[in-house]
Amino acid sequence: MVDLLEQCHIRPQYVRGQDHWYLSPFRNEKTPSFKVNARLNLYYDHGSGQGGDIIDLGRALFRCDTKALLEKLDSGLFLFQPQDPKSAGLHIDSAVTPARAIDQPAIQITALKELGTNPAVTQYLESRGIDLAVAKSYCQEVYYRVGDKNYFAAGFENRSGGYELRSAYFKGSTSPKDISHIENGHSSVCVLEGFMDFLSLLSLRKQEQVQTDFVVLNSVSLAERSVDIVKGYSTAFLYPDHDAAGKKLLERFESAGINGVDTSGIYQDYKDLNQMLVASKHQEKQPQHRYRHRKSRGLGL
Repeated sequence: MVDLLEQCHIRPQYVRGQDHWYLSPFRNEKTPSFKVNARLNLYYDHGSGQGGDIIDLGRALFRCDTKALLEKLDSGLFLFQPQDPKSAGLHIDSAVTPARAIDQPAIQITALKELGTNPAVTQYLESRGIDLAVAKSYCQEVYYRVGDKNYFAAGFENRSGGYELRSAYFKGSTSPKDISHIENGHSSVCVLEGFMDFLSLLSLRKQEQVQTDFVVLNSVSLAERSVDIVKGYSTAFLYPDHDAAGKKLLERFESAGINGVDTSGIYQDYKDLNQMLVASKHQEKQPQHRYRHRKSRGLGL
């Protein structure tokens, strides 16, 4: 993946271990937010919340489907056009002819197992404050291969059969990337940006279950795919992050005429629902200091 970006004249601003940090090729920015892990051969764009393998990256860079991308890579001739070529200071060339085709493996799922068999996955979910019984209803342990190396993560399936993957060392997804729609037959829906927020909500409300359907975007960039679904509900309870992307999400739903309720005030002191959950769990673990009031013996005469 690093080679592919190099062939597109996209070079890292700095490298830390296996992590190569780039200015995002999809927008104009001054602080690198686009990370590629050279060992895993996977990327994650912190600005958009998207990530994946070289196929996902190639489709985004060249704006084509998988078949067309493979043909481009096989031919060794392709053009990379930035999404905003007029942006000042954009750090990429508008046309590139690579010297050779890039052939890198995508994520290949090798096994799916019930949560609870892998202690590392369980510990990761617990570190995020997630109730394991809740997670078992919606997630699996996903074992996957990148090249000749094997990995595992907690996986959350989307409506197209792809998985969002999370572990202590990786945040990404398999193809195809899509939203998740959990239907329980209710007239209202909760809309959350990611599945950690979804699991956080259910963990927080375990004793008083949420009586709604759910839409998990798996990336705010996929919000458009959810609009028609969410419009079909009488009420949409929205759980946006407290950032620019979350604000745009609220604006998009409002412009679509969705009867939305912004619930982010519940976690107003935190970036998102999961951050609030983790903080509450941490607070619960703090030792409770007890002070005993000792009776005065008065003045000794």
